[in-house]
Amino acid sequence: MADARGVSDTRQAIMRSAADLFAELGYRNASLRAIAANAGCDPALIAHYFASKEALYDAVVDETVRPAGVFREAIGRRDAAAAEWLLRHAMADWDDSVQRLRILGVLRSALDLPAAKARIRQSLVPEGITGGDEIRLALVSSLFIGIVTARHMDLLPPELMKSDEDPEEMVRLLAPVVAAYLAAGPSGDEGGGGASRR
Repeated sequence: MADARGVSDTRQAIMRSAADLFAELGYRNASLRAIAANAGCDPALIAHYFASKEALYDAVVDETVRPAGVFREAIGRRDAAAAEWLLRHAMADWDDSVQRLRILGVLRSALDLPAAKARIRQSLVPEGITGGDEIRLALVSSLFIGIVTARHMDLLPPELMKSDEDPEEMVRLLAPVVAAYLAAGPSGDEGGGGASRR
């Protein structure tokens, strides 16, 4: 058990280090040697746990960009409260300064790694979501990415910059927009779409 815990701790330390350096330097400039040094481990351990730098990036995306399951439930619910519920989940990430920087790092790194764009998209839109629902989630995720970026650059008015102080105000301001995205596809269809149903 101790050995398994040690393996897990080392792997997580490498992923945390990679996330931090991708945020600070971008994918291209974050070397495996620097990631290992920041994680306090031998560079050979990165190759042991991850087949390549791209595989390490994929693992970071999985842990950092994590709305897919939440998006699937929001699309499945399609009720008036779904937008507010989805916003509260998203705010847990964009109000956490560390998580927000890591999200920005993952997005920044996508500029250096062509395959990363598709990888991020896979994390944002759950498997099996197609048609109008896919468009809906693309719009919602684009909105969230824009908010995270604009908040980081201090471009938003105070009401949207201080959701940690008054999260319900943030929900109130944004819920109508998110609800509209969830409700209607590009042709104005209501409640349709291609989500796979169980």
